[in-house]
Amino acid sequence: MNPDPSSTPNVHHPNSATSMDPQAIDSGGTTLSGWAFQGMVVTFGLTMGCVFMGAILWMIGGDEPPQGNQTIFVLIGVVALVANTVVAFLVPAMQRSAAATKLRAAEGAVASARSWSQWPEREPMPMPLSQFCQTDQTARLIGQSVMEGTAIINFVMMFLTRSPVNLLCALVALLGVVAMFPTISRMRIRIASALEA
Repeated sequence: MNPDPSSTPNVHHPNSATSMDPQAIDSGGTTLSGWAFQGMVVTFGLTMGCVFMGAILWMIGGDEPPQGNQTIFVLIGVVALVANTVVAFLVPAMQRSAAATKLRAAEGAVASARSWSQWPEREPMPMPLSQFCQTDQTARLIGQSVMEGTAIINFVMMFLTRSPVNLLCALVALLGVVAMFPTISRMRIRIASALEA
């Protein structure tokens, strides 16, 4: 006697609708709070690394500014801040735009827009939503890394010139890293915006 395989409980059927469902839950069990926590840890690490490096360079630097014209070093830091700030926000925005388009194209995304934008923070997410959060995390990391590099450049220029301009540029860049700090509410807003666009 061969019972209907589809009626057998707790057995995975390759041809079942669930296995082919593009909205299937992420098998990795990734949650909204998990993505946010990862982003918080990365932000904390990048920020503290810059702070410690800046403090060390400040302490080992001389009390008196070096002799000679240091304008070129100051300008390097300022130009790095301006150029990298544009890159740090433009490139992630492009990545998020592509991810939002992909999310809206997912089967059932429009019908699930309300539930997805308010997805419980500790429940595994549907695969399209998890992929969107992964891209969002990558975009954030790119932006923060660019701003961290800008802060380091200006801390080094500050070490060479003892210029308060470079110190200010470094602090502004560091503020840019912190400004991208992820929270669950921010991620929900970004998901809702992606689905409504």
